[in-house]
Amino acid sequence: MKKNKSAIIIVIVIVIVLIVLFALPRINNPDRETVKSWKENDVNCLPSHTNAAQHIHPELRIVVDGRDETLPVNTGIVRSCMAEIHIHDASGTIHVESVLASKTFTLNQFFNVWGKTLEREGFTLEMTVDDVPNSEFDNLVFRDKQKIELKYTKING
Repeated sequence: MKKNKSAIIIVIVIVIVLIVLFALPRINNPDRETVKSWKENDVNCLPSHTNAAQHIHPELRIVVDGRDETLPVNTGIVRSCMAEIHIHDASGTIHVESVLASKTFTLNQFFNVWGKTLEREGFTLEMTVDDVPNSEFDNLVFRDKQKIELKYTKING
């Protein structure tokens, strides 16, 4: 009887330790809301670069009133994972990766991962893709080696 009681206590302690080790960090994850907003926009979290069936690199340049704006380093990368759309450095190269080869991603999804919107109050926006004017804006589907330029000009008023 005493042996069974000890075994039950040991099992309970092991379960509690496992909960503390695995569940608590997820519950207390400060990036939980960020990752949730990505998922709401059909952008999943990848634990690493391995097993990617798709890996393309469009380039994004943002010009505001004639000045280049640098994209923030590590956009889309949080402690626990990286978004399927992310940036490693300030070069403007967007890494689009997915375990699904046929999945498409849009400029709107990138801006969501960044936590911004494409529109900027008080500015007009012109977009070119591979040096050709383009009006797809949020709906632009990323392609490999695509060169996207967003040109914001302050509205005179």
